[in-house]
Amino acid sequence: MTTSPERMPIRTEHDLFERWEDLMGGGGFGRRSLWLIFLDDDGRQSDLIVPIDDIPMLPDPRDVAAITDLIARIRDEVGVAEVPMLISRPGPSEMTEGDCRWAVALTEALRDQHPRWPIHLATRDRLQVFAADDLLGSRAS
Repeated sequence: MTTSPERMPIRTEHDLFERWEDLMGGGGFGRRSLWLIFLDDDGRQSDLIVPIDDIPMLPDPRDVAAITDLIARIRDEVGVAEVPMLISRPGPSEMTEGDCRWAVALTEALRDQHPRWPIHLATRDRLQVFAADDLLGSRAS
């Protein structure tokens, strides 16, 4: 008996990258969205997947606060340990300033929760992680 990919624990960044690839499939994206998945202490994914569609090009502090509040409520209700995030959007694979600002805003807003996982970006033809170097210039903006 084999275990379906969504039931395999996510324990490494490579595991998370593969899970995003499995969840996103081969199609492109018609909307800017923020995707949240929820992992327990053992890295197993909850059945709950939350896409937040039509996020603006640039993060607004109220939107970021609403997202962090949503994450906190779900963590309390479902009992999850980690919340990996993915930003998806149509268009070319190059990271935009808006992409980086979203990643910085979310990283900073959730800093007290000590997030383990990097935020990812999915475009029509590429899945990539926001590395620290990608975010440095956006912190000053």
